[in-house]
Amino acid sequence: MPVRATHATLSAGRDAVCDPRARQVSVPIEFHMDDGSTLDGALILTSVELERLHQQTSRLVDAHGHALGGTP
Repeated sequence: MPVRATHATLSAGRDAVCDPRARQVSVPIEFHMDDGSTLDGALILTSVELERLHQQTSRLVDAHGHALGGTP
């Protein structure tokens, strides 16, 4: 049975990189496999996808702050 990824996390100590010529951003991630191993990878986003991700994560950060008793 092949090893499968269970989830991915941001790679520690590595920053996202913008490639203006390709109009893409590369976000370093680490895949966590069901056998306990990990594999380095990258999340490649277009500018439209990056904007959409920003909007979604901004809403999540706001909701998280409200849930913890932060100010609106």
